[in-house]
Amino acid sequence: MAGSYSGTTTIVLPELNERASCPPTTSVSQNGGNVSIAPLTLGGECGGLTIPVGADSIDHAGGLNVVGATTTRAACGTYNVIGSGGFFGREFRFSINMTSTTCYNMNMTINLSR
Repeated sequence: MAGSYSGTTTIVLPELNERASCPPTTSVSQNGGNVSIAPLTLGGECGGLTIPVGADSIDHAGGLNVVGATTTRAACGTYNVIGSGGFFGREFRFSINMTSTTCYNMNMTINLSR
């Protein structure tokens, strides 16, 4: 699972009925059942936006879950983040739902390969 990844990301802002496609890059390091994922850097329409991912553990099938993590955005407030996905052969696929009472909600679908 360790290596450099790139692929496609679709970001949907439901309240605005807007969608953006942003090519992501990241790198993954692995130590046994633990992985560390560098921040995603989103190019294209996202102009270099970075999204922190961090460390997690993977199950025997390559799945991982990010639940209850939060990230703060200075311009609008705090997001509650729920995500899931995992590694499937040379691919890393996951989705993230970000909700907030003060910011626009975001849904992201990320498909990466190495």
